[in-house]
Amino acid sequence: MYIANNRTTLYRLSSRAFSKRFINTKKPLFSGANRHARDLEVGQIPSPTAASTSASASASTSTAASNALKDPLEKARNDLLNKLGSNSSGTVVASAGPSSSSSITAAAQAAAANNSALPHGKVFTVRPITSWIDKLANQHGAPTGTHINPTGSPAEPPKKKYQKRDLLLRTMQDSYTEIILPFKTDKALLEEYINVGGTLRHGKIMEDLDALAGAISYKHTDDGKPDSSPLTIVTASVDRIDLLKPLGVCDLRLSGHVTYVGYSSMEIYMKMEEINKDKPGQHGDTILVARFTMVARDALTGKAAQVNPLLLRDDNEKKLFQMGEDHKTKKRVATDSALTKLPPTQEERFLIHDLYLEYSKYDDPQNKTNKPDDVEWMADTKMSAVHIMQPQDRNIHDKIFGGYLMRLAYELAFCNASSFIASRPTFLALDEISFRKPVPIGTFLALDSQIVYAEGGDHHSFQVMVKADVLDVKKGTRETTNTFWFTFTDPVKGTNRIMPKTYAESMLYLEGKRRRMLGSHLAGINRKSLGLQK
Repeated sequence: MYIANNRTTLYRLSSRAFSKRFINTKKPLFSGANRHARDLEVGQIPSPTAASTSASASASTSTAASNALKDPLEKARNDLLNKLGSNSSGTVVASAGPSSSSSITAAAQAAAANNSALPHGKVFTVRPITSWIDKLANQHGAPTGTHINPTGSPAEPPKKKYQKRDLLLRTMQDSYTEIILPFKTDKALLEEYINVGGTLRHGKIMEDLDALAGAISYKHTDDGKPDSSPLTIVTASVDRIDLLKPLGVCDLRLSGHVTYVGYSSMEIYMKMEEINKDKPGQHGDTILVARFTMVARDALTGKAAQVNPLLLRDDNEKKLFQMGEDHKTKKRVATDSALTKLPPTQEERFLIHDLYLEYSKYDDPQNKTNKPDDVEWMADTKMSAVHIMQPQDRNIHDKIFGGYLMRLAYELAFCNASSFIASRPTFLALDEISFRKPVPIGTFLALDSQIVYAEGGDHHSFQVMVKADVLDVKKGTRETTNTFWFTFTDPVKGTNRIMPKTYAESMLYLEGKRRRMLGSHLAGINRKSLGLQK
């Protein structure tokens, strides 16, 4: 038999602890004494299926044996987790809103007002279901999640039989999910996000965005049946993150929903807004917008899995869907015209030649032309770091969480950008990145950063590239898993000009220039659509 547990699990969004909370979905999340509850467990215990009368009778005879094994195990786990501690890190609100509502905004207002869990009792997450301690114990033969047969002795868990997943017609509103981050009132939460300058850490917000995109995707693909064939949903790419205004310490709302679906892919649109304490149910100024592309795979076969189609109910949703289609087409065109596949354009070739003529004057020992002080060699802007991939930073599929990789890359890029301008830079955007390979637990992640494009003069913005390689010391391999492109700006003065010296550096320079030009265009579109720019 299985030990029954019918409580809904709510994971901390950004905690690195293993803890998870059991929340009564009939009550508001984190209300009163429920907010400070420390009812913690590590192991996930499946809910029981319907049983016959004879099965129920035989199951009741094993209750004593079940509790005998369960109680000491739970006590040991809870004692460990109490030592680790568990502060709340934001309220997850996921609600489709009233059935009569035809707008996503109405759903958002209803969710914020009710501050409740999902109406069908589920909370979707990309965080691990079981602790690493339990996994290690299982690998070494310890019966942490032991099944009990009617005789009271341990037994092998039965193999679960899955049913074919149903395809359901979903609306954009159905996948709407939001996260409330009450930095003004929750000092423990603020302590996790605050940086040395007294503002919020952008890298932590990027982690939250990736987690939110995963939760939205799982919510959209859910068919409501517990025995459906499981899906694996991964972040295929981060299409764009734009910071539209400075990020200060205030209560924030992160929200998002599916805007486009293909066969197995989903585009997730998300934004971060300030919360007005006087009008908590209304949407404040938009601080950040982001688009992620998620892909679904059959967890048993590894093949592409079809996701639920979208029902478009009005012209606004049709426009959002068409924008997703256009983004997909533009990404395909950009991939086909990448510098790794096609040579530079004629205009770019002329630029490379002009750069060659200029740097040859500075690099020629027989030429007495000195390099200007506002020109910096690209080769002199490198910065690197190596990290051990620990189990605390894994996702539900036991690979390293993509949001954590973004945070590491951002923090290295920030350090390099600070060194380049000799002051604190301002983050503007993260350009499109693709997650080529998953990062296994226990490997080394080598991050190499470089300033690849800066016009200099009166121009304040510049491009920072971070390449992420997975090092497997046992196999002796090094494989690139991601290449990140960040845009920063010097808020005070213009920057030095970056000068390449080799053909390879010239290709990086052109790639940075392309991304900067396209990024400026996309940022303008975002500002116009949100009414921040005429």
